[in-house]
Amino acid sequence: MKRTYEQTLESLASDIEALVGDLRFNTGLQILYAGSLMDKYIDIIARRYGQNRSRVDILNALVIHGGIMKPSDLSKTTFRSKQAVTRITDGLERDGLVKRELVSKDRRTRKVIITAKGLDSASKFISATQKTRNPAVAKLSHEQLQVLNTLLRQVRKELLRQIAFVRKGGRL
Repeated sequence: MKRTYEQTLESLASDIEALVGDLRFNTGLQILYAGSLMDKYIDIIARRYGQNRSRVDILNALVIHGGIMKPSDLSKTTFRSKQAVTRITDGLERDGLVKRELVSKDRRTRKVIITAKGLDSASKFISATQKTRNPAVAKLSHEQLQVLNTLLRQVRKELLRQIAFVRKGGRL
């Protein structure tokens, strides 16, 4: 017998309601929603400085890694496709925030280098985010922040392990 649209919808809604009652699933959802809201917040701040989240991520990765990275490494570090990194880097280069140079005589391998203008832009953004004190954690005590940091570090570590596993062809 063929299930109707309404039956499928009702069944799926029941499945979701049952999952929400599961503490591990619910916690995962809370992390997902908090991360999504954090992305939106950072985007709003970044726009005030003529940037967006993707551009800020690339600039921050360059700063953290000594100012020079290969596009493939930027892709891995920022969890963006190589094509996305190329597109973002094109815009950053157009704005004078980064430059690209050949790594060696191999014309296929390039490095992305943050410029003085890029450092200034990254510095202004970091300074602005420090001044605004992230409202998501502003009211947490020092002890609560330490616990949250420890827990989130564990979550990140496990997610990175799972991502590597799936990328190598593993199935969940």
